[in-house]
Amino acid sequence: MRTKEICLGERCFGVEIAETIEQRAKGLMFRQELPENQGMFFVFPEQGDYGFWMKNMLIPIDIIWMDKDLAITHIEHSVPPCETEPCPVYKPGLPSQYVLEIKAGLAQELEMKTGDNFYFKNNNAEL
Repeated sequence: MRTKEICLGERCFGVEIAETIEQRAKGLMFRQELPENQGMFFVFPEQGDYGFWMKNMLIPIDIIWMDKDLAITHIEHSVPPCETEPCPVYKPGLPSQYVLEIKAGLAQELEMKTGDNFYFKNNNAEL
């Protein structure tokens, strides 16, 4: 899986890029930890109302949806691993093309909010 650095202000995250159907389906399943400076960045071919669930997740995470311009459209804070069947599905309710998963609590700690813009480090916007 390819990696890149995505930033919000001065805070950057080294992210794995989940761009294939298989990579997006697996996501962070079975990971036992997620360092504060890392995450997973999901790329979809077009904007949509993409839902995420926590099946086979071992740790809670923050889920951050972004539009085609990397502006935050929705945040789900400290989403717990799924413990019921069927697993709840979390959706942004607005068109989004990218999703960032990071360690639980970081979105609140960094005061992320709807409309904030991420950018790729070194002005490397090419995915």
